[in-house]
Amino acid sequence: MLYYILGILAVIVVHLITFLKCYENGIKVNWLHMCMSAGFSCYMVYIVEYLHNNVIENGIGLAKLTVMFIPAGIFMPIIYKRFKYFLMNILYVLCVGGLISVLQYINCNKFNPLNNVFELFGVLIGFIFTMIINEISPEFRKKCIIKKRNKQIRYLSFEAETLALLVFVLFFAGAIVERISGRDIEKQKGAVVYEHEDEYKDIYYADKDKYDRYDAYAKLHPDMKLEDVVWRVDANLDQKFYDEAYTTKADANTNSPLLINKFNRVSEDYKPEELVSIEGDYVATPETTKAYHELINALEDLGMKIYVVSSYRSVEYQRNLHDYYLKSDTPEEVDTYSSRAGYSEHHTGRALDISQVRGNLNAFEGSDEAVWVYENAYKYGFIVRYMDNEIDVTGYIFEPWHITYVGKEIAQTMHDEKITTLEEYVVKYVDHKKS
Repeated sequence: MLYYILGILAVIVVHLITFLKCYENGIKVNWLHMCMSAGFSCYMVYIVEYLHNNVIENGIGLAKLTVMFIPAGIFMPIIYKRFKYFLMNILYVLCVGGLISVLQYINCNKFNPLNNVFELFGVLIGFIFTMIINEISPEFRKKCIIKKRNKQIRYLSFEAETLALLVFVLFFAGAIVERISGRDIEKQKGAVVYEHEDEYKDIYYADKDKYDRYDAYAKLHPDMKLEDVVWRVDANLDQKFYDEAYTTKADANTNSPLLINKFNRVSEDYKPEELVSIEGDYVATPETTKAYHELINALEDLGMKIYVVSSYRSVEYQRNLHDYYLKSDTPEEVDTYSSRAGYSEHHTGRALDISQVRGNLNAFEGSDEAVWVYENAYKYGFIVRYMDNEIDVTGYIFEPWHITYVGKEIAQTMHDEKITTLEEYVVKYVDHKKS
């Protein structure tokens, strides 16, 4: 952030000098070009600030990198006459990208050549866009595209080169000083330096003992907010599912959610202290049963009806069910829709599979009943446990029929805070208390 502020100050100073030169020499200032030049300079400072500590390695990040460089291809031929030729744009981006890669190597001990390729691709897209608009819009060409290299344009070109030099000198100096006088000295002392240590201190649920894991996970997910990095690591999502499992101490207290997932299991002989009939032969905890009847009464008032398709399951039952699925699908496929024995929420007596058609879960997705449950289940203490696009957190595909009783207070908090997984809630509100 400090480098960014200093970079913006450099933009202001250099543009102010340019304005004063134009004023002293009686040169009419083209404010449109002046503003575009200042905006473009701030934009380039932001890019350098963002990338000098972040090596982009995943597909989504590289796609975003392409988008980030599209404005460069758009504005460079507009602001600076020499960039009306694409070759000059290529050379500029290669120079900027190369210098950023050096900064990345200084700060992160690595760089990714693919970053430069996607940067060039973004500039190409922007350049083509500008040339197309230039050809089809005479008004745009008249107002924006530079035709003559007057003194103001020369000043702008000079300022751009000066500014680029200042910015990179700033970042290189900062990186080298930090490397030599900061990190290396700390390493000599035997201390460990974490990349985002200061930011972690501002996150109340961050655990100092996990700073190294946070840093490693953040590097793998450079576009992820650090707040999300922290709770995901605390939920052990930096590890492979089932690699390290913990036996959960089953708690009958409904005010404390029982987190059962691919890192937390129940004991082999676990069974809730009390189970009651919820519907037909299906049983669940008394609190779950009461809440479910409140939910279906509300549905029936609207002319809708749902049925329980599955509720409490013993560990042995789950083992047999999982083994049955393995007869037709690979273990990897089965793990996305069926829990291993001991790892199923159904062991708790708080999880229900529901549908508006008896015995047919697949009919539930997209139904009016499913929409209503998604929007209103929290009012009765339930959450839709396995949401769409959360497979990296839960390990399971979207299951709109699977609802879990957590209590009205917790469900309300999750709804209000837009928390979609129990993993995130437990880290933020159970394992750690917000002061």
